[in-house]
Amino acid sequence: MGISGKTIDGQHGVRLAVIGAGLIGKKHAAIAGDLPDCRLVGICDANPSAQTLAEKLGVSFYSNYEEMIKAETPEGVIIATPTELHTPVGVTCAQHSMHLFVEKPIAPDVQNAQMLVDSARQNGVRLLVGHHRRFNPMVEMARRAIRQGRIGKLVAVSVLWVLLKPSDYFQIEWRKQLGGGPVLINMIHDIDNMRYICGEIEKVYAETSSAVRGLEVEDTASVSLRFSNGALGSIVASDCVPSSWSYEATTGENPYYFRTHENCYLFFGTEGSLAFPDMSMVRYENPQQTGWQFPLVTEHFHVESHDPLVAQLKHFCKVVRGKEKPRTSGEDALRSLAVARAILKSGGSGEPVELSY
Repeated sequence: MGISGKTIDGQHGVRLAVIGAGLIGKKHAAIAGDLPDCRLVGICDANPSAQTLAEKLGVSFYSNYEEMIKAETPEGVIIATPTELHTPVGVTCAQHSMHLFVEKPIAPDVQNAQMLVDSARQNGVRLLVGHHRRFNPMVEMARRAIRQGRIGKLVAVSVLWVLLKPSDYFQIEWRKQLGGGPVLINMIHDIDNMRYICGEIEKVYAETSSAVRGLEVEDTASVSLRFSNGALGSIVASDCVPSSWSYEATTGENPYYFRTHENCYLFFGTEGSLAFPDMSMVRYENPQQTGWQFPLVTEHFHVESHDPLVAQLKHFCKVVRGKEKPRTSGEDALRSLAVARAILKSGGSGEPVELSY
């Protein structure tokens, strides 16, 4: 465990506590309990069964997070509660001078996100939001390739996030309700990736449907995007069909998902195209001979793999100590949330929505 030893520049591990021990909270707690960069000091969850995890990791368990932060005085907290609790929990922790690592989405809506961002700034604490895919080395490589012009000027991007959620997934009631569907829970990852790799999104038009399951929440969405740099994009997302094309299935980032070895993103530029996560770039063999009659060649980028969740938590420890700026700040995550909310708005109204951050 990360309870003893020294790490960042010889300092002892950053004292961290986890609030919310659901699926992702458990992962954060396990990583924090094992990293020398961290010192896990407590776990809080309303469900008493989470005490088993705390005992396994050798830390105290609490059912009240305010009691925990007063008793354990962590330097930073990992907030992995349901989304609607991010703002009230985060504001309270900020008022106690705790640096914040808040799971995505930052909040259920833009207004609550702004409240959390404002509270962090007013209380002088740093805020990192858990868009962990920014720490995937393949995402980082794609960003460099696009931003450095390896495929020329970016023209368009195509995104697929299509899979089948098992029926027991919907035994949890909030997953049947608006806000619990693929746009806000899943597509927001792809939205954040597109913003991180390609640049800001300025306009969206979406169609959404719940025709398959007939629930209040959408099960399918088709989205058109316009980026501020002039590039266009499309996203098709659905959680009700068997498919080989989704970030989780194609990257192998999460071992829970069946691995398919397909691509989920295609980036198209004036001098070439890039497939992700295959990381293959297609371009003309001779730059002086371009057009559909001339041969193309494929170049593969080699990328070393590592766990982005581990990299993200190491980064948070440095953020707490003021050694790095948050890779996904509160303001940045608010913009990804604003795009997702605009997609839901467009899907409901049938009209395009322009973003004004």
